[in-house]
Amino acid sequence: MSVHCNICSIEIGETDVESHIATQKHLENKSKISTNSKGSDKSVASMWLKSFT
Repeated sequence: MSVHCNICSIEIGETDVESHIATQKHLENKSKISTNSKGSDKSVASMWLKSFT
């Protein structure tokens, strides 16, 4: 199964999610996103991984 990273606009394998969200490219792309104090700063991929435990 693969997961789409909306921040990087790429497909990543379910086993690569945790390592992907820690990559420099992902963190750079995430820092470029403008937030307006609404919503959550939690990564969807991180929440998805936690749902298995």
